[in-house]
Amino acid sequence: MITDLLLRIALAGFLGGLIGLERQLRAKEAGLRTHILVGIGSALFMIVSKYGFDDILSESHVALDPSRIAAQVVSGMGFLGAGTIIIQKQIVKGLTTAAGMWVTAAIGLVIGSGLYEIGVFGTILTLIVLEVFRQLSQRFLSHHFNLLLKLKPECVPLVFISIRNLQAEFILRTMRVKSPNDDEWEMIIVLALKPGKSINDVCSELLNLEGVNSVTVR
Repeated sequence: MITDLLLRIALAGFLGGLIGLERQLRAKEAGLRTHILVGIGSALFMIVSKYGFDDILSESHVALDPSRIAAQVVSGMGFLGAGTIIIQKQIVKGLTTAAGMWVTAAIGLVIGSGLYEIGVFGTILTLIVLEVFRQLSQRFLSHHFNLLLKLKPECVPLVFISIRNLQAEFILRTMRVKSPNDDEWEMIIVLALKPGKSINDVCSELLNLEGVNSVTVR
């Protein structure tokens, strides 16, 4: 029994590490060690939830819900997931990493309960979604970029016309004046480029416009 439980903990950490390795290779907020710890911790909580109270459950006056600790892991992952989500100037980053940590916790719970096949299958499916689907989306779907432009206010219409001429879609997020005495504005737009279009070409085109001082891809 002890050997089986130790195997569950190690396997949960290993499967979580596979997901974390993919995240770290992508330079995301939560990487290898974080996902390993999430997997191990979830497995430990599940083991405690299932077997940690066997010594008192034999008492006639004791009745416990064996799922209560595991249920807290699901809601508790929201705390760690929120820590990986960054909101900066109305741009949200880290949602995929947060979802990956949530799935890693689920895999740890599954392995901790002894459902090895389900945990391994869930890990493989998660890696397919993170890696294979990423490549498919980059090849066949539009790419989204956040652009920060510093420009003079009179050239804003020229920027919009130039983007339209490049057959790109965009959403204006913010536009503000840096200071009351400054004639330079900051504008953030979300740009959707079709496959085959280069963001470098778009940036070069915008920088050629008179009045556009800088273009930064965020």
